Amino acid sequence: MDIWSKIFWQVGTVLAVVVLIVALVALSNAEDGRLTVESLEHLSGTFTALYNTLIIVIYPWLALGVFIFIRFISRLMRG
Repeated sequence: MDIWSKIFWQVGTVLAVVVLIVALVALSNAEDGRLTVESLEHLSGTFTALYNTLIIVIYPWLALGVFIFIRFISRLMRG
């Protein structure tokens, strides 16, 4: 495994953990077992700030994934 694959894998793991934590925070705000828009309104600023921060990481991460995939396909074609 080369450095690019390791970076892709590790950043993907961190992003998955962040998404899991966000889901748990959202679900912890359920009222009477129901998750509604009204129960999440007070978190809208937090979720927006998190989204704007993560977008800086997600786009380069996706570009790295495309690079790894194209490199894989080119190596497959070379034989």
